[in-house]
Amino acid sequence: MLKIPLEDFVEEIKSEIIGYEELGEEKAREWENKFLSLVNEAKSVTKNIEEEDGKKYYLLEDESEIFRIVDMYLAAVDTGEEKEYWEKWN
Repeated sequence: MLKIPLEDFVEEIKSEIIGYEELGEEKAREWENKFLSLVNEAKSVTKNIEEEDGKKYYLLEDESEIFRIVDMYLAAVDTGEEKEYWEKWN
């Protein structure tokens, strides 16, 4: 398990999303906004978020999980299934 600061996790995901020509910066910002809104609702994604000394961390199985998250997002955008993508975070 890897534990990285939540801000770093979000930046890594955004960076990978921007790297896909089909997605770009706008989709990276959309992903960030939606993800952070889920985190702030505290009813979602909490199984992968840990708080320590007032700082939030995201727990990853390994670094390849970042690429899986982005690849799943790309597939969801391509197929018009973004709603379903976000439902999986709950």
